[in-house]
Amino acid sequence: MPEVDDLADRRRLVLESAARVLAEDGPHGLSLRRISADAGGSTQLVYTLFGGKPGLADALYSEGFRRLGEAMRNGLRAAPPAGDPDRIAAIGGAYVGFAKQEPAFFSVMFGRAIPGFTPARGTTALGRECTYGQLVAEVQACLDAGTLVASSADQLARLCWLTVHGLASLEGAGMLSADDAFVEQVLRTPLEAHRPRG
Repeated sequence: MPEVDDLADRRRLVLESAARVLAEDGPHGLSLRRISADAGGSTQLVYTLFGGKPGLADALYSEGFRRLGEAMRNGLRAAPPAGDPDRIAAIGGAYVGFAKQEPAFFSVMFGRAIPGFTPARGTTALGRECTYGQLVAEVQACLDAGTLVASSADQLARLCWLTVHGLASLEGAGMLSADDAFVEQVLRTPLEAHRPRG
């Protein structure tokens, strides 16, 4: 196993190994023995760090949402100031980009990649807050600025999330091939429908 300084580094190594195995071999290849060997350790390492396969699955789920939240924040770096709907489109583009770049994590977060896995309630709430919470905040800023209108930030954020998640899921399933221009058009559709009129 590569030199590591602490448990956090060891956890990261095992998570990366698990994500690699999942991406390469799918859920059937996701055995503790395979993950441990890929990380350069024994199966005991996974039990020590995660308490077994359910804990590892929960950690993969949590790490996926952490990465998605970071990707969404990075998508805002070149975006205009808060209150501009372009920020919501930027978040959506980052979401689709994450699904393409991290299909293993995306499948754990939103699919049934690990049979029988159900994330812990606290893990689900944390994942929702670091991703969906960002989207709601950006929508609320637009409503406050008057650049978008809706009955609530949550209502419009859900519509935007459904749109972007549907696009990312269809593309990930190989049922849709979307270039950047098409992605942009799809992401802007719910925003244009909520622009102020007259």
